Amino acid sequence: MLLRLKISFSAYPCSIPLNYNYHLAAFIYKRLKIADEALASILHESGYGGFKLFTFSQLFLTMYTVNKDVLILKEGCKGTWFVSSINDDFLKAFMSSLLQKPYLEICGENFEIVEIEVPTNIEFSSRMKFKMLSPMVLSIPVEFKGKLSHKYLVPSDPEYQNAFERNLKKKFMAIYGKESTGSVKIYPDWEYISSRSKITKLIQIKDTFIKACLFPFEVEGDVELIKIGYEAGFGEKNAMGFGMVECV
Repeated sequence: MLLRLKISFSAYPCSIPLNYNYHLAAFIYKRLKIADEALASILHESGYGGFKLFTFSQLFLTMYTVNKDVLILKEGCKGTWFVSSINDDFLKAFMSSLLQKPYLEICGENFEIVEIEVPTNIEFSSRMKFKMLSPMVLSIPVEFKGKLSHKYLVPSDPEYQNAFERNLKKKFMAIYGKESTGSVKIYPDWEYISSRSKITKLIQIKDTFIKACLFPFEVEGDVELIKIGYEAGFGEKNAMGFGMVECV
């Protein structure tokens, strides 16, 4: 069973948006439509109980500079991108489309895919340590000026733990159609957090700004809930490139 793909690509001198999450998500749906139009339609419209059950990482690039809201890629730049899902059909369809057309398209730029790897599946346990490949989003609903809004959370917020666990349990319900009887707890790496000037990232998706956090953490509890987080992403907005982790 596939859990994730590691996609290596070569770039060339050009510029792409610093806020590329939306463009990567659009690329995924575009490619899924080629390989499995029915699956692409399900995911695009509603997903599974409101969840798409896939996520992807940031782009890891070798040679670039940042100018305001633009990434300037240099000669010889190479990149790595990870995509993960709990849905084996999703990964098979996406991989098939990449093999048919081996390039990664971002905002009109086409980068040649030079290798697609399937990382070795990991052994899950009741306590695991992760580092984030893309920042995690957690929020709670709040009323602002008479309208429903969201407060984005950081690890020091008292609501953070409950929001983290509640999100995983909702995904469990979406997948299995029943409530989880397990529990899970997150332990942020406070030493790492205190050593950084900030761990938050403000990422623009179309006209919306999303505040996410990037930090290592340990998680303890129900193995199935941990597995769901690893495969489908921890936190919210996973299908827009948030909450992907790797085991350390």
